[in-house]
Amino acid sequence: MLPRMLFAVALLAALTGIAGAEEPGYFTRGTWTATGYGTYIKSFTGQEAKMGSGALGVGYYFFDNLSLSAELSGYYDSQPGPDSRIFSGDLLLRNHLVRSGRFSLFLDGVAGITYADRRTPYPLGTHYNYIVEPGIGATFQIYENLHLIGGVRYLHLSNAHLEGPIRNPSINGTQGYVGLLFKF
Repeated sequence: MLPRMLFAVALLAALTGIAGAEEPGYFTRGTWTATGYGTYIKSFTGQEAKMGSGALGVGYYFFDNLSLSAELSGYYDSQPGPDSRIFSGDLLLRNHLVRSGRFSLFLDGVAGITYADRRTPYPLGTHYNYIVEPGIGATFQIYENLHLIGGVRYLHLSNAHLEGPIRNPSINGTQGYVGLLFKF
């Protein structure tokens, strides 16, 4: 699956004419960013869940092409039993591996703590959970400091046995997201 996705991204770059000379300093050390994006998540194991979310974040590039961001996210979890609203505080590490013209390809990872207004996953889950989301994505420069951002992540949500193994169901799913990244 991942090799086909990488091939599709490279083909898209070639067909749209964005491949070319690498632009030095694309995401240089000392750059600040603000991001906003929406996601859709569908679980594929464990508790069935369909989730939508939105995230806002601020990041800093402490090395060229390598950033650390803080994000706040809100999720709506349509689960068996009562649906839940989940709020999350996250840290995100992103590394742009390929840059060509107005395009970049990156790997990123999110780790955070969540609070849900209902037990999540229902009925054996807890209000507090942890979230981990490794993934791959891309940016496309729309204007000088504005980029379209999108990607795919694996999502794992559980409480790490806070209340014992019986009260530790998890949500594991595929997450797609799209949004905007502003550099300043």
